[in-house]
Amino acid sequence: MEFCSADSSLVHWESMLAAGGAVETTQERLLLAWSLRQRDTRRALAYAMDVEGLLDSTDWPAAEISRTRARLSLLRAEAHLLLGQMDQAATQLAQARGLFESLSDSLGLADLHWLAHYLAADLGDSTGLRAELSLAIDWAERGGDGQRSLLFQANLARAEIFVDQAAAESHWLKYLPAEGQAQSAMAEAALADFRGLLAAMTGQLLHSIKAWSEAFELAMQTGQIRRAITLATNLGHTYTKMSDFQTAMEWLKRGLDLSRSARWPSMISLCLAHTGEALRHLEQLNDARDLLVECLALTGAQPSSRTHALALSYLGHTELDSGQAAAAQQAFTALMQAGIAVCSLDLQINARLGLARAALMQAQFALACEQAELGLQLARAQHEPSAELDLLWVLADIQRDEGASIAELEPHRKTLAWYELALQRASTMEGFTPPPKLLDAAAKAYARVGDFERAYLHSLRASEGRQRSFNEEAAKRSSALQAHHQIERARAESEHLRRLAESEAARFQLLHDSHEVLLHLGQIGQEITNELVAERIFEVMERHIHALLDAPCMAIYLLDAKGQQLNCAFGMEDGVGFVDPPIPMSSPRSLTVRCVNERKEFLFGDASSAGLGEQVPGTSSQQSVIFVPLQVGERVTGVMTIQSPRVGAFGERQQIIFRSLCSYIAIALDNAAAYQRLSDLQKQLMAQEKLAALGSMVAGVAHELNTPIGNSLLIASTLLDATQDFSRQVEQQALKRSEWQQYASRAVDGLAVINRSMESAAALVRSFKQVAVDRSSEQRRRFDLAELCEQCGQTMAMQISRAGRQLQLNVPAGMQLDSYPGALSQVLIILISNALLHAFEGRVGGRIELGAEAAEDGRFDLWVRDDGVGMSPAMLERVFDPFFTTKFGQGGSGLGLSIGHNLVTHVLGGSLGVSSQEGVGSCFRLGLPRAAP
Repeated sequence: MEFCSADSSLVHWESMLAAGGAVETTQERLLLAWSLRQRDTRRALAYAMDVEGLLDSTDWPAAEISRTRARLSLLRAEAHLLLGQMDQAATQLAQARGLFESLSDSLGLADLHWLAHYLAADLGDSTGLRAELSLAIDWAERGGDGQRSLLFQANLARAEIFVDQAAAESHWLKYLPAEGQAQSAMAEAALADFRGLLAAMTGQLLHSIKAWSEAFELAMQTGQIRRAITLATNLGHTYTKMSDFQTAMEWLKRGLDLSRSARWPSMISLCLAHTGEALRHLEQLNDARDLLVECLALTGAQPSSRTHALALSYLGHTELDSGQAAAAQQAFTALMQAGIAVCSLDLQINARLGLARAALMQAQFALACEQAELGLQLARAQHEPSAELDLLWVLADIQRDEGASIAELEPHRKTLAWYELALQRASTMEGFTPPPKLLDAAAKAYARVGDFERAYLHSLRASEGRQRSFNEEAAKRSSALQAHHQIERARAESEHLRRLAESEAARFQLLHDSHEVLLHLGQIGQEITNELVAERIFEVMERHIHALLDAPCMAIYLLDAKGQQLNCAFGMEDGVGFVDPPIPMSSPRSLTVRCVNERKEFLFGDASSAGLGEQVPGTSSQQSVIFVPLQVGERVTGVMTIQSPRVGAFGERQQIIFRSLCSYIAIALDNAAAYQRLSDLQKQLMAQEKLAALGSMVAGVAHELNTPIGNSLLIASTLLDATQDFSRQVEQQALKRSEWQQYASRAVDGLAVINRSMESAAALVRSFKQVAVDRSSEQRRRFDLAELCEQCGQTMAMQISRAGRQLQLNVPAGMQLDSYPGALSQVLIILISNALLHAFEGRVGGRIELGAEAAEDGRFDLWVRDDGVGMSPAMLERVFDPFFTTKFGQGGSGLGLSIGHNLVTHVLGGSLGVSSQEGVGSCFRLGLPRAAP
């Protein structure tokens, strides 16, 4: 993933996002979120939330999902940091660190340490800042991304300038690419920023302006908005030094506008600080004070930040210029505390100098002397010649003011000694000219001790210095104006070329947008017409329509079966559903009725002046409306309308798009109605099939019962006659022993036959009762598979026997299932009946096998196999389709195997497959779990 993306990449990803569905554009949403993190932080967070919600729906590998989550945490950390929420930023950084480290993601860790350096910068931790940048460079080089590494190196070089300018210049100018060598826009922005700062620190202000102006444009192109704001403030500060205050304020305003639009407190405060300093130089002290106080209020939560310290320093000098010594003393005291807290010696030196001047203004000579001497010690330890000069100067001023009322020469000699030390220090600074004010002060000190010759020489040098300063100031201003004009001319040329390119791009974009709209309409139409349920059609329509049209309010009205009224099938306003009462087709004012009757579209851009019909109860007033009839061929099925509260929201383009959508919706709703009618018919046929199967089963059971009951009746009647004869013989006392024995034998044999027949009938009744109970309910229970298969065999015995076939059971006992026996018995009877009807056509005899075995995966495999005629490959492909049969009009409905397949997959939680060869036979195989879902 690119660290900083160009504007053209954003345009490409935006177009991809508009063309695809949610899950299909997850990658584009991620890239947009990452690229917008500084361009539009809140929009970036919204895309990040979208990606987070879509991750579980993608087919990405687990490692890629983890890497994406880490990148999203890094994005949120940067957002928290830009919004000044340091603790939340640190928490998100910790989450991202754990994920990147687990994945060994070098570039992810490089970006993490880059962001951690910004966190250290905002917390005023200069040591931590440089350490994090070093780690970022190391990880970027491990990841093989040279441009990322170059960006980080340029920032480290920039940071080290503030620590040791000479060492940073010596090292990094040799190490970094020279100016003019081609680099990516991202890296070149950082390199130009470094060159501009180095030039500014060495007094080459024109060079710094040119470098920073280039860096600003590149930063804006690559989404480095934080860098761009900093560059704008630096340019404003530099133009202030060159006395071009108008241009300075323009740059400072540009930076402030950028930071305010981004709503980043830290960057707003930085711009406020520099703008306040520019106003101080313009002697607009009250305005400067107001901005600096506002800056301090914004940075109050981070008192150790560099911006907070900068604002305190600027405010202290503003109060000194205003003559408010006590307020200046308060500001510099706070600056001293900030410098001690972050161990920054340059802040402490600046604070000591300011405190000394504030105390001097209040004639607190001892305190002023103490602060100046402490500051002088720090300046000498830090080798800060300019600060040392200022402190020697203020010590001389303290001595001068303290001894002003004393007539003796000694205090004036001490004052002169301090001025001489200051001038001596100035002479050691290469290329430095003593300020005229310092030379004037020294001249007066010489005059007080009577050395008028030196006083005259220093006064002359001061005059020459003022003239030189005036000339240099004019030259600087002239150079600044020249540079400003050159930059503006280059910018104007660039803007002209950009507008030409935009014009061409706009023409291309218009053609591209039209093409994309047509593609999008086609995709929406395909998705809508694929649905066969009205509610799903409305859902798809509502989800997509907002990407094409401004339609906060929409409704669909459908004609009833008699064509007498329009019913509101769908209504939605601002994401909330509504229902409009039925509209009679006799309504004289309804635009909906007119749309149907006249088969005409209606478009109004200002409904308030069009005198339309009554408003739907519970909805808000709408200004722009479109009504389009829903037509399938020449038949009108209803009306669809979209409405907007904005006047002129719809034009010819929107009308064409909406017309196409209505065509798709009309076809889809007509298909849904036809599918509903077909579903109702299928349910009726399935119910009839079940009743027919039940009647066949009852008839079979009745036939099976007829034999044992008939046998029992025959034997019982025979025994009754024999018993009556035996009774008469007993009454006549004519019974012989042989006759008694014969009667007893016949009675025992007959009763035995009756007992066997009744037991057989009772078993058959019990089996039928169990099957009937299971089929008539969805009761779940534990049962033995062998017993269930035996019951099914007994139920089908009569049909099998009548057809001249044999049923062979091969199901081991003890196979226990926790399932739905009714559904399973129905499936087995369907499969056996199917074999009887189709498998043995034109053949005599035939065998059907019902078998089962335990599978290795803890399931049971059942099969119904026949040695019949088999099926062709074409029949195999459609054998489970509803209404597919080769016996229409001959006892087949085409629903039996479809019902069986549904029962196995949806109720029993198993699978049903078939294999067959023509002339060999067919085998239906069921895979069943031991416990149904």
